[in-house]
Amino acid sequence: MNQWKYDPSANLSKSISEKLTVFPRERDMTCFIARSFWSILLRVVLKIYFRLEIIGKENLPQDKSCVIVSNHSSHLDALCLLSVLPLRSINRVFAVAAKDYFFCSFFKSLLAVVCVNALPFDRKKQKKKSLELCADVLDAADKILVMFPEGSRSVNGKINAFKPGLGLLVAGTNRLVVPSYINGGYEAWAKGSHFPKPKKIIVTIGKPMNFCDMKKSKENYRIIAKKVEDSVRNLNERGQCLS
Repeated sequence: MNQWKYDPSANLSKSISEKLTVFPRERDMTCFIARSFWSILLRVVLKIYFRLEIIGKENLPQDKSCVIVSNHSSHLDALCLLSVLPLRSINRVFAVAAKDYFFCSFFKSLLAVVCVNALPFDRKKQKKKSLELCADVLDAADKILVMFPEGSRSVNGKINAFKPGLGLLVAGTNRLVVPSYINGGYEAWAKGSHFPKPKKIIVTIGKPMNFCDMKKSKENYRIIAKKVEDSVRNLNERGQCLS
């Protein structure tokens, strides 16, 4: 007679704080429900308070894995990009978040996981391992990463140089890169400001880019990062013309 064997989840022995920092995370219905309610509320607030406008939404790949990259000057940036995507996508989208900032306390970790489904990125000690984790996510059938290649928020609203880690992630692969530009995020909630201002925000989405023909090398990583950066800057000019 066959006996049924029950293997308990490895997460059962971990504290709530530990579960938040581990990635990939196991599915949790409570988190799913909380994230769904938050996503609906977020879209209403962005639309009314910040008059969020989206240009080029048709450029988003349908049911394909991709990494959405953008300029970074505000904590609103990830929230705006997540709101560009359909509600049905909220649990297959992961925002790459600095582990030393967003996972340094229980409260921040909880907000990061519930609000943006954050993927902890160690930008100080384990960059390569963190990029490998990003690659694993993108190799799944329909996952989306939200990434800011500048590495940190701009202090003056201007775009800083994109780091070559993005190139390492996509060079010689079929992983799609979707450039985007967020206009108004800095004015609405700049780094150092305590409260967001009701400024209009425009998100411009560009056409997907592919770098499967570029071999993996440090030089190509820098070239790819610069190409994507230039594409984001061009989207800024396009958005200004249409607004």
